[in-house]
Amino acid sequence: MTADNIGRRAALVGVTAGATLGSVAGRAAAQATAPGGTVTASILGNLPNIHPWHVANIETGAANLLVYSNLIRIAPDGTLVPDAATELPKVTENGTIYTFQLRKDVRFHNGDKMTADDVVYSYERYLATARRRQNLGRFIKAVTRQDEHVVRVELHRPFAGWLKLLGYEAAIVRKGSDVVNETATGENLYRGSRAAGSGPFIPKSFQADVAAEFEANPDYFGVKPRTGSIKLLRIPDAATQLANLRAGSVDIISNCPPKDFVSTSKMAGFKGASRPSAGVFYSPLNRNKPPFDNVHLRKAVSCGIDRKFICEDIYYGLVTPSALPAAPSEYWYDAALAKELDYDPDRAKFHLRQAGMPNGFTFEATIPVPSAYIEAREAAVVMQASLAELGIKMNIRQTDFISMYRNAQNGDWMSFPHPSMQSSIEDYLIFNSFHKDGAQNAWGKHYSTDYDTAVEESFQYVEPEKKLPGLRKVLKYLVDDCTALWIGRLNVYHLWRADVSGFEPRYSYFMDLTQARRG
Repeated sequence: MTADNIGRRAALVGVTAGATLGSVAGRAAAQATAPGGTVTASILGNLPNIHPWHVANIETGAANLLVYSNLIRIAPDGTLVPDAATELPKVTENGTIYTFQLRKDVRFHNGDKMTADDVVYSYERYLATARRRQNLGRFIKAVTRQDEHVVRVELHRPFAGWLKLLGYEAAIVRKGSDVVNETATGENLYRGSRAAGSGPFIPKSFQADVAAEFEANPDYFGVKPRTGSIKLLRIPDAATQLANLRAGSVDIISNCPPKDFVSTSKMAGFKGASRPSAGVFYSPLNRNKPPFDNVHLRKAVSCGIDRKFICEDIYYGLVTPSALPAAPSEYWYDAALAKELDYDPDRAKFHLRQAGMPNGFTFEATIPVPSAYIEAREAAVVMQASLAELGIKMNIRQTDFISMYRNAQNGDWMSFPHPSMQSSIEDYLIFNSFHKDGAQNAWGKHYSTDYDTAVEESFQYVEPEKKLPGLRKVLKYLVDDCTALWIGRLNVYHLWRADVSGFEPRYSYFMDLTQARRG
């Protein structure tokens, strides 16, 4: 089998690996009733594989959503909905035990029925081999089979956010179907096994970092696909994606230059939409070295940034300004707290005086070039000009993303404004960046028992109204300490041809093409 085509060998593996879909005639009849047509979509990020827990970037989640099922899915608005489970999990023991009842009608692409054994196997392999296995490994203590269709997940400590992570970097595969060797042939998850998934589409062909094609699964347990096949192309430049959309060679694009979004969406023959996402544009501040070891200097910078101008004029409204990690439309946003860190030159001057530096100070901002999602350097120039009016000199150092993170790990940084896509802000970023056990907290070495306790309080619950008291404490701490500079929340936005239906942007950023259709 080549990397370019799944081929006969993989198809034979799928047919012989257990129960089949029935007779050849029966399968042909099912395929005869399948929808026709093809929808072609493009993504910006690299596409090295379609392995459910070796995703290279968040955009490749679009492929996994087509091929694999999960216990739950994330709806376009960010809410959790059941997938292979019959309902959302029952949560007990102060948020440490999650019990899932599985559907009984889920079949893998080779015809095998999904059971609890497949779920347990999938999580065992994820926790042992996944690219980002520490994201869930820090919390999951055990995944066990209670009976054929009941799975129990035990956490070391409360972490409601693990459910949001499922929608991005984990999935259920048929027991025994994982391969560790990326170059292996046969039933290979890296290249798209035709026997391992149970999603609405089946892998048809794959060429790394170029394209993947998927055909409709006529036996899908959920809402049936509305098109016969999906083609996913990698076009690693936003302007080139837009040119391909206008030329008619693609139907949906994941990205375009922000300045072109509104005008294109209003043109005849095209549509577009945006919505708040789990992305954030922010700048961690190194509190362990001057000048940001002084809280008043951190607050002076925060109050000296004109977020509204950056978000509305530089990014054409595709970033929502916010001086907090929460967006103004979200349930845990607090307008009074936001006002303390929002743009206010007089307040910025007050903090400069409190710091004993009324005439300003100098710091360095490391900017990743190119950036993901939006270009950080465009905002950096505006930030530099705004702060200069207060006597604050912001020197800009441009570097690539990998070097930026390496510098952060080595402590060689003061601030780095950058866009970042998360699985969620209130369930992931607030832990990962500032909790004592968070992976990225090692950069800033931020330690606060009060903060950690508030985070853990909110993590006991899935329901927003129960999470809110803990999250309000988290926000209060982040404002009092000015732990980071918050610029705004990223809005996910896409453009598509007017004859496409069944598609909309989603909170989790990567595209959901499962119901897309032309005509």
